[in-house]
Amino acid sequence: MSAAESANAALRAAALAALRDIGVTRVFDGPPPRAAVPYALLRELAATDWGSKTHDGRELRLGVTIRDEGESGARAERLAAAAEAALLALPAAAGAWQVVSVAPVRLALVAEAPARWSALVDVRVRMLRSG
Repeated sequence: MSAAESANAALRAAALAALRDIGVTRVFDGPPPRAAVPYALLRELAATDWGSKTHDGRELRLGVTIRDEGESGARAERLAAAAEAALLALPAAAGAWQVVSVAPVRLALVAEAPARWSALVDVRVRMLRSG
């Protein structure tokens, strides 16, 4: 497994664990075939090199979508804020990687159709391989 794959897997696992307690019916690691709303969907993960001559490092962009239904997007927005807070509080260790920093990039509410909402949460995570 390459360094990028290892960092990706470690971050996805940490993010899935962090998102379980935000108040959604379920957290999915990929598009669900069917799901009761509200639910969270872990989206794309883009990684770039953030290392040095002496340390493997990765900068990763992680996306989460909260899907909900209702007249108002208020619940989706609240859940997105909870998801962002959970991601910003990721533990310092993720597998063989150390989380150096987590920064918010985007939090947006989108009306997909009448009474259907998506809240988008994106964070930037910088990690160094431990040891």
